[in-house]
Amino acid sequence: MGVNLMQGRRWLTFGLVMALVVLFSGIAAADGTKYVTLEEAETIAFENSVTLELARLAVEEAEFQYKQAEAAMIMKPSPVMLMQAEMGLDVARQKYLTARDELAMEVRSDYFNALRTQNLLKIAEEGLESALRHEKVAEKKLAAGTATRLDVIKASRSVLSSQASVSQANHGLELTQMKFRQTLGIDLDAAILPKEIALEVEPVEVNLDEDMAYALANRDEIKQLQLAIEVAEKNVELSDNDYTPALTLRQAELNLAKLKRQLEQVRQGLALQIKQSHSAWKEAEERIPVLQKGVEEATEMMRLSELSYEADMITSNDLEDAQIGVLAAKNELINAIFDYNLAKTRYFHAVARPLAGHKEQ
Repeated sequence: MGVNLMQGRRWLTFGLVMALVVLFSGIAAADGTKYVTLEEAETIAFENSVTLELARLAVEEAEFQYKQAEAAMIMKPSPVMLMQAEMGLDVARQKYLTARDELAMEVRSDYFNALRTQNLLKIAEEGLESALRHEKVAEKKLAAGTATRLDVIKASRSVLSSQASVSQANHGLELTQMKFRQTLGIDLDAAILPKEIALEVEPVEVNLDEDMAYALANRDEIKQLQLAIEVAEKNVELSDNDYTPALTLRQAELNLAKLKRQLEQVRQGLALQIKQSHSAWKEAEERIPVLQKGVEEATEMMRLSELSYEADMITSNDLEDAQIGVLAAKNELINAIFDYNLAKTRYFHAVARPLAGHKEQ
């Protein structure tokens, strides 16, 4: 497959950030909310998708048309008609698989994005708790005569800003959760949410050249055009005789040439897509260790700043800078972890490898 897990290597996400990711012990909460796994979410989406049902009906229709073509062969033999019906059936089946794979991709993307915004909300809530704590410290220092009224005003402004961030994160969470439910094909207000998972960044070795070759042979777009070319070639062959008008032969030749150029164009586009998705995946992978250290550094800086502020060694501005720094570092790391997982998913989709819930044939 060109994919091998690196033995004995695993990046564990920095502890303070992974503490944000909660593992639920069950799938249903006390309020009746059901937390579904990624595989369960896929199953729900497959059962409810109108697009997938239409693709399935298209397969049934193509099967019926193929049987009609077989029956017509008895009265009026036509190899091209039968081949076209067979190609239509193959294309319908491949389009169904494509629709299923694209839906799995969308489910995974929405699943991760809902979890991403939930974790970002937790970070915003941490920031609010920190701002409230600093406000109390500023008020105590004012009472003791070691801080000014301006320090308290700044601390209060920081609390208001943090409250606004929490509110914004809540709105973002509601929107991503609704998008997740929409993709599952259920009511937007249904009590179904993605079950939180501990995302670890696990390096995976891939052979880009092998994956590229596999994709250019197995992507549905390629297969569909190759089938169309086979039919067009047969049509040219059958039209090249003394009984078929020259214009009919020329039309068949033009159609074949057009399909071959389309195949070339699709291959070039897919090659670019694969290289771009691979680059995005590896770039995200390389960023994470740096961002982990950044969280560690910012957290320690925050701890020292709090002690220094209480000891009147730094100003409230310095403390606020440290607070902003730790929140920014955690946000960046959370985003990088989810970006990594989404980029990896997009790469496997681009190279025609199975996504979650799929088994390679």
